[in-house]
Amino acid sequence: MELFAWRLFIALNWPGRLPYPGGWTAERELKSLNARDVYPRWNSWYTPEQIYTSLNDDPDDDSPELDDPLGWSCHGDCLTDALRRGAGEASGPHRVVYDQNGQTVLYEVRLDDRWHETLMNALEAKASAPPTGATASYVDFRTGQCKSRGPDSGADTFDFVGTIAIKLAWKRLSEAESKSGRFLQRLASPRPSGPGAGDGKISLGLIGFHIMQKSKPYGDWIWSTFEHVDNLTPAEAPSGPSFNDPRCDASTCRPNTSKQVHVNGFAVCRTQITRVDPITPEVQKLNAQARDWLKSNNTVLQHYQLIGVQYKPHKGSKPEPATLRNSVIETYIVGSSASRGDAPRGPCDIEPVARSSSCLGCHREVQEHDFSFVPTLSLCNCEDKEKRWIGDRYCELLGVSSKCGDEAPARLTGGR
Repeated sequence: MELFAWRLFIALNWPGRLPYPGGWTAERELKSLNARDVYPRWNSWYTPEQIYTSLNDDPDDDSPELDDPLGWSCHGDCLTDALRRGAGEASGPHRVVYDQNGQTVLYEVRLDDRWHETLMNALEAKASAPPTGATASYVDFRTGQCKSRGPDSGADTFDFVGTIAIKLAWKRLSEAESKSGRFLQRLASPRPSGPGAGDGKISLGLIGFHIMQKSKPYGDWIWSTFEHVDNLTPAEAPSGPSFNDPRCDASTCRPNTSKQVHVNGFAVCRTQITRVDPITPEVQKLNAQARDWLKSNNTVLQHYQLIGVQYKPHKGSKPEPATLRNSVIETYIVGSSASRGDAPRGPCDIEPVARSSSCLGCHREVQEHDFSFVPTLSLCNCEDKEKRWIGDRYCELLGVSSKCGDEAPARLTGGR
């Protein structure tokens, strides 16, 4: 499973060019990442906003805009600085993650064609089906099927590819970091009211990469998660870890919390992140082999590491491993609460939440409300009034009440 995850990570980040029209075309060599007019494979995928727009019969914005000659740009709503709130946290704090420079981490979601195809087919089937009075529907995303081994090359042949979604975490890069060649980089043009507004184009470096995919014979989602090696490891980071101050003891820098500190007379927010579960020796060994191979191919991907893979070996079995956490995407989910109770709160104090660090556990437990990290209920319970106009058909498809007011949203029957 770990080797599968590494191959998937490399395939999704394989460089290519995106001339319009014509779609994405792969480059021959990995080293062309970060080159002019070259983009990772996933950059041709949908953002959730593009999915929503397309589902509401407005397909004009299905393709990402690529108007920056020095790199690819993120426009409009594709970035957010807020971590998703968990169940029961609707009134909780605005959870963000700060690096050691006091800059907030930005997040992005991308969905492959199977997401769009599945949801569009479900909408069409729902529209053509006779009315039954039921308020719930069932969405089943396509599972990848390996048909056979190739007769000569030994390569696998496939009936079809499984559904894939990714969540990315981005760090705002300093000039030195941008020139270091250690990060998969992009430029961003945040929306006027969003994080980074007023900064113009900002340089971002990839620091976290979540992959969820469906593949037989595993009926549930397979979760693979990667991080940049500079996130927490002093030995790797030339200028020190991006999200951990090794000089700070636990009494001053409480693990996996955010607080305000004073640096050279200036107040900044910092998150002191620690790895709750160590990377297993087997994964560390594979990481070393994969990174050596990537280094020999002179690609920036050599500076990333697999944290782990979580999946269910058999239908109905418990996830293996029991816990898995990406430190910059699931920062405050550490399995125990470290709340200070009635202690005074600073302007950027953020505490951990008492919930197990588990991809399948967390997302599967709320399956009846939200089958992934793609925001759905935010469109169906009036939390995001600006997007209400694109939420109605989406909520109807998922069997969720889209009425505002005191009525609670209906529960989904499935949604896989």
